[in-house]
Formats: sequence, C-alpha cells, structure tokens
Amino acid sequence: MLKIEKMTLGPVVTNCFVIADDDCDDCVVIDPAWDATEILGRVSARGWQPRAIWLTHAHFDHFGGVAGIMQQHPGLPLGLHRLDLPMYRVGGGAQAWGIPVDCSHEPTLWWEQTESVRLGRFQFSVMFVPGHSPGHVAFYHAESDSLFGGDVLFQQGIGRTDLPGGDHAELLSSIRTHFLPLPEDTMVYCGHGDDTTIGVEKRANPFLV
Repeated sequence: MLKIEKMTLGPVVTNCFVIADDDCDDCVVIDPAWDATEILGRVSARGWQPRAIWLTHAHFDHFGGVAGIMQQHPGLPLGLHRLDLPMYRVGGGAQAWGIPVDCSHEPTLWWEQTESVRLGRFQFSVMFVPGHSPGHVAFYHAESDSLFGGDVLFQQGIGRTDLPGGDHAELLSSIRTHFLPLPEDTMVYCGHGDDTTIGVEKRANPFLV
C-alpha cells in the first residue's frame, strides 16, 4: 500500500506530502513547502530513504524546503516543468513577501519530458495542468486513486490565477480535461487546505458547477 504523510508548513500554510513504498523504504517528497528539518525528521522517524523531490510548480511556498533537503542529500533528483523554471530561478514570488528563499539547486528531472515516474513498485502519471502557473503538473497513482494536485483544485475552490503566469480559462480547462474524468472516489491531496475527492468537487465546487 502507498504510504502518505502530510505536513502543513511555512508562511502560506502549504501542504507537503511524503509518499513511500514500505516494501523498499524508498520515499519521495512532493512540494517540500518549508522546514526541511521537520520533513527529514518525519522521513527518518519512518525509516525511509529519500529518492527524489517532485515539485508540482515553482511558487516559493512549494519549494522553500528544497535547499535544506538537498544539503543533507546532495544529488537528489529535483523535478520541475521547464515552463516554471524562470519563476523558480527568481524565487517563486518570495520577494513580494519579503522572504528569502534559496533557489540555487537546479532541477535535474524535467516533467515536460516525463509521462510517468516510479517510486518503488508504484507508478505515477505526470499530468500537465497549467493555469495556476505555466508549468504546473500533478501526480496520479491509479491503483490507489491518489492525486497530488498542487494548487489546481481545492475543496470548494480552485487555484489562484491572478499571479504572474496565471490563466483562469486554462486552469478550468486543465481541471475539466484531466481531473474531472478520473474516478469519483479519487482522493485529491491539495496544495492547501483539506483533502477532497473528485466526486465531491464535481457535484459541489462552485467554480465547476
């Protein structure tokens, strides 16, 4: 069974997910929002070994913990879509908050070149779902109906599109094209707030009905 640890971290109260295959104790950190010490402490407590960092997009509140993790695990693959690379390199909007962010660790795994990624025995589809940012992606594990959706779809909400690179029509198209066709019991692990399901949002999300 896919193991999922959720931590809510940082100044924008962002969800970070550590997912693991207990058979081999390999894990991946999705959107290390902040506080690398807390993230690595959780990983260590479970006896897991980090194998990669997967970023859904390059807003600073989703990668604030990258540098701290990379300092402890040099050479760890860091995944990002190339369309979000310019935003990543200038700090992902952190300057507007007056917050220093270390963005010196260059990505080495490019989502526009990758249709799927593996964690141990689990395979995830990489979905290109722009709108909140130009290069936003999501990670879907079909066997467990688990969708790590970043800032695309929230419980009773959708991602902001008033930030640089945002596009409201593109975001809605991404949701309707890639998210809503998934099974209704698919669990959506959102970048902020509570988890939800595709079925609940199809029926009750005011932005989609």
